[in-house]
Amino acid sequence: MSTVFLYFKERTNKGEEDMIDFEWYRSFIHVYQQRSVSAAARIRFLTQPAVSQHIAALEAELETSLFIRAPRQMIPTDAGTALYTQVVGLIDRLEALSLEMKYEAGEQPRPVLKFGGPTEFVTHGIVPKLPLDVAQFTAVFDLTVPLLQRLLANELDFIIATKRIDEPGVQYVPIGDERFHLIAPIGYDVPETDLKEWMDRQRWISYGLELPIIRRYYQTQFGERPGIRPEMILPNVDAILKAIEAGHGISVLPDYLVEAAVSARRVQRIAPERFATNQLYAAYRTESRHDPVLQQVIEALS
Repeated sequence: MSTVFLYFKERTNKGEEDMIDFEWYRSFIHVYQQRSVSAAARIRFLTQPAVSQHIAALEAELETSLFIRAPRQMIPTDAGTALYTQVVGLIDRLEALSLEMKYEAGEQPRPVLKFGGPTEFVTHGIVPKLPLDVAQFTAVFDLTVPLLQRLLANELDFIIATKRIDEPGVQYVPIGDERFHLIAPIGYDVPETDLKEWMDRQRWISYGLELPIIRRYYQTQFGERPGIRPEMILPNVDAILKAIEAGHGISVLPDYLVEAAVSARRVQRIAPERFATNQLYAAYRTESRHDPVLQQVIEALS
């Protein structure tokens, strides 16, 4: 069968109808998205043999292979991809409608949503936007990679990610940009010619020894990695700002953190026309994409 499509087959000679089970399609969608029978089974609250049986039954009915069984993942065939493209919108709409009807059927208690993100951005950019009328919230602070692992382990409902990491079963929604500027104490001489040469001679305060934010600025502005060694390591950008105010050195910090200090002339931007940017995302598990409460939260953060 070259073209795979959803169909119903009537057996009129026996006076009964025979059709593909809707649950087969639900299992197929999740296996396709997760590339894993075990992950799909966990999401669907089914056993792995049950999900495998659904896939086998669907393949038998459609008379085509939908996946190549590899040791650690299920790889969609061309027929599997074609089927997914044609049915995912239909299945999505049915699942979304079901959740919407449950949510709208009378008063619902506010759920508790657990989320994580970088300390400073969550503090300054996320907390003020949280819609407390639709949910209660519990936050944890960490970097994107460990937070993503906790998301996949169902320990968190969504995370604020500073980068996209391709992982089956995770959806990313852009929610904003960070803009980073070079920040120095008030009174520092502003470079008139060679900015990089001036930067190389300064005392630096960094978030980490690997210069995570400073490295992005150097690569954006000069196309190379910095060759500097920081005088001070402070794994908190609020602490870095205080150190700059005290005259201990310079650093690269996000606009939302330094705006008040710049306005009050406690610090200054150096070469304000130059900056680095970084996209921020809200990330959640694919199976949560129809959750009306979570989607309201994501919309509020966007």
